[in-house]
Amino acid sequence: MSFFKKNLSQIVWTVSVLCEIVLIGSVMYLDLLPAKLLIVAILILLLLSMLNGMLLLTRVRKRKGKKNTWKRTVGYVLSAVIVLCSVFGTGYIIRAKSALNKVTNTSDVVATLGVYVMADDTAEEIKDCADYAFGYLSTYSEERNQYAIDEINDKVNSEINAEVLDNIYTLAGALYSGDSQAIILDEAFVSVLTEVDDSGEETESNTDYVNFESDTKLIYEINIYDTEEETETQKDVTKDTFVVYISGSDTRNTSLTTSRSDVNILAEINPTTHEVLLLNTPRDYYIPNPAGGGTNDKLTHCGIYGIDNSMEALSQLYDIDVDYYVQINFNGFKKLIDAIGGITVESEYTFSSYIYGGTYHYTKGSNTLDGASALAFARERYEVPGGDETRGKHQMAVIQAVIDKVTSSSTILSNYSDIMTSLEGMFVTSFSGEEISSLVKMQLNDNASWNIHSFAVSGTGGKSTTYSMPTQKSYVMYPNEAMVSFAQSLVDAVENGESLTDESVVYTE
Repeated sequence: MSFFKKNLSQIVWTVSVLCEIVLIGSVMYLDLLPAKLLIVAILILLLLSMLNGMLLLTRVRKRKGKKNTWKRTVGYVLSAVIVLCSVFGTGYIIRAKSALNKVTNTSDVVATLGVYVMADDTAEEIKDCADYAFGYLSTYSEERNQYAIDEINDKVNSEINAEVLDNIYTLAGALYSGDSQAIILDEAFVSVLTEVDDSGEETESNTDYVNFESDTKLIYEINIYDTEEETETQKDVTKDTFVVYISGSDTRNTSLTTSRSDVNILAEINPTTHEVLLLNTPRDYYIPNPAGGGTNDKLTHCGIYGIDNSMEALSQLYDIDVDYYVQINFNGFKKLIDAIGGITVESEYTFSSYIYGGTYHYTKGSNTLDGASALAFARERYEVPGGDETRGKHQMAVIQAVIDKVTSSSTILSNYSDIMTSLEGMFVTSFSGEEISSLVKMQLNDNASWNIHSFAVSGTGGKSTTYSMPTQKSYVMYPNEAMVSFAQSLVDAVENGESLTDESVVYTE
């Protein structure tokens, strides 16, 4: 009898025990389960291991001349189940941890600068532009501009002739007139050149360049990764009130890039009282742009200069510290909703949306939505009364529904890996992995419900020049200072541990 055959039961039991040990180690590595649940999980695995050992290692006895092997048969089956579950569970956990590391790695946020020439230019690649006169934008990051110029110099194997120009219209005008044969421009600025008002009409400032994308061609791209170290917050997210900036990136590709922010919501969270205030600020709010030294701009344009710039702009507006950010693009938004199994939202109106190539219908009252229909619900502004203000309310309703869904213990445990992996490349947060783990463990431990209320500031529409569009006027919203002050009082209330009610978040003149 071979050694393997003679000791098969001991070998099988040892393998199953080792797999359980690896599983326990991976659970501890993921660091999501609170202590009491972790102890329960370890005890269950220990009992399974002991039971399996009793079945496999008990000496086989003969009964009526036949070997009684049913215990070992059951033991082999149980071992197979333990090994398969351990291997699957360990793989699931490793995938979840890897995804968590990626979404908390803020260096993955990339700005993309493009080299543009006119559509009828004979140049097809960057090497064809070695002798061209280049233009670039003075109001953009000097460091990023220089990085792009250095990369182009390397590609064309010479030093290009590059001239700095004072605003995007002067830059685009130089390209159209031939004064610059190529321009270097962050691709996020293209949306500024072709921007439309909420009314759907082109702005006064972009009538010459509304067809920029078809008038020009993109022949080279420079990706710039943000490698600046994040300033660590001193907050304990399980005890201290903190503010999160939720930014909806104005990009629909499969990766997250620096761009306009069309969703601008601050979430004030008090983990002790389980109170959440969602505060929406319209994308066209006319406020100081920190990148422009305080020159007024649309809030949505602040995101072009980096998410930290948007955070600073909102921090100044409401006189609060914004501690963290969560940025997600529209593709990531859809995947998040689908990963948690859809959401349920309340609509004030019955309406239809025809954006993103689909037709979506909503009824007044409760609506169950998947990712695509939730995105259309949160983005629609032309088919609903109130336009952009209603869109802001819908966005907060969706976020509230997501919070309600993910704070369910069953959703966290069963969908955690899918949630994380679905957002790779399309979601980034300044929360550390340890802070996210702390929040999840707190919720699993307490299983508390959260009191969530929302408020949206508003203002008066008008036309004005902006830091990003300095030469002509475009649509802006002048802040209602009284509403801003009221919003500040709500933030203070959550900070001070007060409970908000439906009545307390209603603004009256």
